[in-house]
Amino acid sequence: MNKLAYILELIWLGLSVFCLGVGFWATYKSGFAMSYMFFVLAVVAFLMYLFRRTRRKKMENQQ
Repeated sequence: MNKLAYILELIWLGLSVFCLGVGFWATYKSGFAMSYMFFVLAVVAFLMYLFRRTRRKKMENQQ
C-alpha cells in the first residue's frame, strides 16, 4: 500500500511538471488567454502532490 501511495505521489508531480511545460509552450504559441488553464491544472496537481505526500508521511509515522 505504501508503494502505491508513493507511485500516485510521483504521478501528481509528473502531471504538474507536464502541465507547466505545456502551459509555457501554449503561452508562447497562442498567448496567455488560451493557455491559462494549463497553469491552473499545474497548481492543482502540485497541491494534490503535496496533499498525498503529507498524508503518506503521516501514515508512515503511525505504523
